[in-house]
Amino acid sequence: MIYGTERGDLWQTVEVVRTGARAEVLKDLLVRGGFRVAGAVPAPRIESLSIDLAPEVAALYNALGGRAEVLPTARPGAWDLMFEPAVVVELDEELHFNRYRQLTLDADWSSPLPWRDDYLRLCRQRETNCLAAGKWGKRWTNASCEAMFGVADSPGVFETGGAPRWKQRALYDSIKDAVALSGSGIRLARISTHDVVDGVALGAILEHRATCDLDALVALVEERTT
Repeated sequence: MIYGTERGDLWQTVEVVRTGARAEVLKDLLVRGGFRVAGAVPAPRIESLSIDLAPEVAALYNALGGRAEVLPTARPGAWDLMFEPAVVVELDEELHFNRYRQLTLDADWSSPLPWRDDYLRLCRQRETNCLAAGKWGKRWTNASCEAMFGVADSPGVFETGGAPRWKQRALYDSIKDAVALSGSGIRLARISTHDVVDGVALGAILEHRATCDLDALVALVEERTT
């Protein structure tokens, strides 16, 4: 049973379960496609960034409306899926595609990222999906995000503060991108539930609403790997 005092709390709990289930399906498919699950891969951290990319990420923090002059301690979550040898796969769902993520990908340093062009297109085309999934409760803002980016606008409004939680997610995604470009030894692949695998939406495959061409899925991941 799922408990929640507000619609946003209940929705967030349901979506966490849904997100974890999608990632597990993706892991199982990739293992069937020949990937080998790895042990722990070091979590992405600011300290792992190369000397040239650290200031670029700090500049993104400021561009997103960061309140402090210096980027505060930022601790993105662990990698979604980890495989041998040091290949990590991030599964990006609806909340990852919006104007803030577009801003991070517009940075010149992100040009070597193999998903950049596809993700920029999705950021322009899929913000309505992001709004449908994340314009209330803690999906729009919370206290820790407002400490970084200031007070939020009303849900669904982009005027002064916008959505601090969306900004934090975009920043954390860019930190992971930068870690992969920093000579860390970690190879990163990003794929999205909006991606199409042999004519089928990946989201539908991960929700068991469609079958998957394993070769096409593996090819997509390899194409998107740094």
